[in-house]
Amino acid sequence: MKRLIPIFFRLLSTLNSHLAVKLATKLFTHPRREPRCDEEMQFLTTGKQITFASGRKARIWGKGKVVWLVHGWESRGSTFYKLIPKLVEQGYQAIAWDGPAHGDSPGKYSSVPENARALVEDLNQGLVEKPMAFIGHSFGGATMAVVAKLYLLPKIIVIVSAPTQIRNVFTNFAKLIKLSAKTTKVFITRAEQQTGYSLQKASLTHNDLSLKSQVLIIHDKEDDVIDYTDFEALKEAWQGGEFITTQNLGHRLTIKDDVILNKIVNFLKIK
Repeated sequence: MKRLIPIFFRLLSTLNSHLAVKLATKLFTHPRREPRCDEEMQFLTTGKQITFASGRKARIWGKGKVVWLVHGWESRGSTFYKLIPKLVEQGYQAIAWDGPAHGDSPGKYSSVPENARALVEDLNQGLVEKPMAFIGHSFGGATMAVVAKLYLLPKIIVIVSAPTQIRNVFTNFAKLIKLSAKTTKVFITRAEQQTGYSLQKASLTHNDLSLKSQVLIIHDKEDDVIDYTDFEALKEAWQGGEFITTQNLGHRLTIKDDVILNKIVNFLKIK
């Protein structure tokens, strides 16, 4: 079935570009809810669930200064199940938040701006203390660019395996499903109109968080989801930040590798 999608969109781009954009947008913005592995599921039950006024969910572990975890696309807060015990051991309270249309939270649609707005809305409800750190993986890391426009950033931010140039995410998706160049332009314009943000303004490369917070950025050279060039572009664009390159971890193991997780926890100890 997946093999037929590019054929379908290539033809539809020629026959009815308006419909092609409409269907591509739906496919692009509606995440699938992937099942949790057994180890993650077992760990999830050890946390205390909270429900925000929005209906969105989060799980809490530990006590102390709050570290708020922001997951990636088609993921959920509990994907940080390897990191959370290390945070609790060091005296932090870990908040594993499920964004719109992800994990146990309601909804069918999401985007970087939508995720950021939802995050700030839930933060402002005051169910937990203001975080002393955000840790964002992939899509969750990219979300920080818009969060910075809506919320006073905490002292520390950790960004792992994140797309830093949102336009690349759109153009790569368009190439994957074989949208024509003309239809791709309309696809991008529609997204910008719907979210209220240009792709440039929603990108980390155009929002230097190192001017507001102490930032750790981690990316693997063999990342097969978000190309390493995004990491290099961010390093070139930002004035500060600590940049760490990993190897042989790909996209998802960067938040499960003990060495990297220890680096993250140690970075949080910055006074």
